[in-house]
Order: sequence, then structure tokens, then C-alpha cells
Amino acid sequence: MNIWAWIGLTGIVIFTLIPLLQKENRTKINIWEAIVNVLTVCGIIIAVLIFNVNILFAIVGGFIVMIVLDRKTYTKKRLMIYGGIILTIIIAGNVIFRDNPDYVLNHLRDHPETTSLYVVENGEEIITYQSDIVRPLASTVKILVAVQYAMEVDAGTLDPDSYVPLDDLKQYYYKGSDGNAHEEWLDAMEGSGKINHKNEVTLHDVAKGMITFSSNANTDYFIDLMGVHSINERAESLGLTEHEEVYPLVGALLIPEDIQKDDLSQDELVEELENMPMDEYREIAKEKSEQMKDGTINMEDYTFEMPINLQKIWSKRLTGASANNYGKLLAMISNDELPDVANETIRDLLEWPLEVNEENNEYFTHFGAKGGSTGFILNNVIYVEDHDGNKIESVLLTDDLSIWQQLMISHNFSSFESKLIMNEDYRLKVQRELSD
Repeated sequence: MNIWAWIGLTGIVIFTLIPLLQKENRTKINIWEAIVNVLTVCGIIIAVLIFNVNILFAIVGGFIVMIVLDRKTYTKKRLMIYGGIILTIIIAGNVIFRDNPDYVLNHLRDHPETTSLYVVENGEEIITYQSDIVRPLASTVKILVAVQYAMEVDAGTLDPDSYVPLDDLKQYYYKGSDGNAHEEWLDAMEGSGKINHKNEVTLHDVAKGMITFSSNANTDYFIDLMGVHSINERAESLGLTEHEEVYPLVGALLIPEDIQKDDLSQDELVEELENMPMDEYREIAKEKSEQMKDGTINMEDYTFEMPINLQKIWSKRLTGASANNYGKLLAMISNDELPDVANETIRDLLEWPLEVNEENNEYFTHFGAKGGSTGFILNNVIYVEDHDGNKIESVLLTDDLSIWQQLMISHNFSSFESKLIMNEDYRLKVQRELSD
């Protein structure tokens, strides 16, 4: 939650409790209302922080709970008023949140300065909308890290069946910073019995946690294991000429604290971060990551509470690349252009959609995907091959999203990409609208 949400919810609690300071206001009804309001606010906070419910949905749900538990609600007049409000909310929600793939298309068309779409069909570029512009990749960059892992497996320098202590991964885990991705991966590992009696998992399962669950801790473990230099050299050797240097994701989250001084205001901290040269920023991120590894920084002492303006700087400075560069990388995988073992390894990591959704196997022999998001970014890349051998690679990058845009694009993301991949007429429509 951002600072304004905390201020608003705290204000509700304060203004609920203040009247009770006077004895004459401590009636059973007023005390009951105060209890309901405070518990509802606590419920909203728990829903957002623990269960990752969108704050707008949590607040609307809290409002409905307050109405239901308010004794004054159950009069004819109030029932009609609240019934009308709830009905309006339901109708508006149905209109706004209906499945609408064109919302994503319209956003792309209306925001060329912050969006890119690159689509290739059977080797032919059919959509190249702003596709040469470098934009932040967020977790999409993990594909390149996974490719380097696959190449090292092929070369024999890494053994996918070797074991990694979970404590080694824990050193890179910043609680609350990854939407519970790392914890969900750990739960999946435990549920499938893949954690051995020494509290270890295989290196390949660590890689799967990086891609399927998008664990940042696993990613930074691999970045440290293989070395930043080798990953960046891999991008260069693959011809990814519009790809910025990779650096640790979690380490960068600790940079504000590293440069914070007692006399530095938050505005001054923001200014200092924005003015910091990118080379210096990357070096500090690497230093922080190294300190996590050697125990100088104990991540168990940290819980993610970064203000939204600092999150935006972190998001903007994440490793960037162009859409067509990642389209070309997908094509290399889809066309089996990497060495045999490397290609088999990377496909095993990326083609999780065939495992988690059996229906995908009815349409595709290959289906690889990786998303990437922050509070301001929503990216996704996919490659597919149907049973007739037809192939499509698609890269969608968006940046500088508002909370509303993030919510709406997230809601319509799947339907847009599904229609883009499955429907030739819709691909032509997107092609026309983005070429005007």
C-alpha cells in the first residue's frame, strides 16, 4: 500500500475512536460501530498485505461489510439507498471489468511513448510497433539469465541435478518485495516433495522457480553463480544489440538505504537517485548483492517498505531492452538455434504453460512464456507453435502505468494475447491500427 492509503485508513480509525473519548458517546450502538469500522480497516490491511488483494477491491469490499454490519442499514429507506449503490457498483464493475482485449490495443495506440509490440508469424515481422525502443524489462530479463544457465548446462559447467541449500537462496530473499513469488515457489517445492532431508533443491528447480514463479531471490542467486559479466557477454554474443547490462534485482532495492543520510529528505533522496550515473547504480547493486551473499547484510532483518516514488525509480532503472531484441531471442529458442541441450533446457523452463494448463496442449506443441511487472510496468513475451508447425513470437512491453492502467491491462492481458495469437483477423486489426 502507498502512503496515501495508510493515511486514509489510519484517518478512518482515528475519527472513529475520537468520539468515544467522551463518556456520553460510549453507547452500545456507537461502540459497535467503532468495532466494526476498526475491524474492517484491519481486514482491508490484511487482505492487501498478506493476501495481495488489489487495494481498490479491498476498500469496496470493506465498504460493503460496513453497510451489512451497520444496524441503521436495515430500514426501508436505507435498504433502498444502499441497494441502489451496490447495484450501481455491480453494473459499473460489469461494464468496466468485462473481458475487453481492445483495451490493451487502445492503450498501445494511445501511448506510443511508453509501449511496444513486436509480433512475428512464421519468420515474418507483422507488427513492429515502437519495437526498437529500449524499455525496462522487469522480470522478463530472467529469460536471458535462463538462457545463460541453459548454455552452461550444455557446456557442462553447471549440473542441473546438483543440489542447492535453501539457506543459500534465503540470503537473497527480500521479504515483501516480490509479491510472495519466492514463498509460493517454496510451498510448491514442499508440496511436491522436492526438498530433500538436507533442506536442498536441485539447481534446475531453482531455475524453474526463477521462471515459473518469478522468484527474484533465485534470479539473483543465478546472477551471482554465473557472474554478471558472462550474462552480459551472452546477450552480446546472441546479437542483442539493444540490451542494457544485467545487474542484481534485489541488490538495487537496497540502494536508497545505502545512500540515505540523516539530513537527507525523501525529495533529496529521490533527486540523488535520479542523478546517479547508471554505471554507479549498477555497481552499488552488485556490492549489495555481494554483501547479502557473504552475510554482511542479513536479509532476515529487512522487510520491504519502500515509498512509491522510490519504487518508481527502481522500476525505471531496471535492465532494459527493445521488444524486437526479445522477439529475436524467442525466435532462436522456437527455431532450435541454440545447442541441443541448451535448447532442451530453456524450453523446459519456459514452456510451463503446457504443464499448468492442459488445454494449451490441444492447440500447441510448444508454448513458452515469461511476464514481468512492477507497480508501473506490465510486460509479457510468448512463443507458440501449433500442431501444423505454424509459429508466432510476441513481445509486449508497457511502462509508466498508472494504478488504473495497471489494473485494466492486467485484467485484459490474457484475452488480448490469446486473441492476438489465435485469431488471424484480430492480428490484422492490430496491425492496421498500430500502423496508422
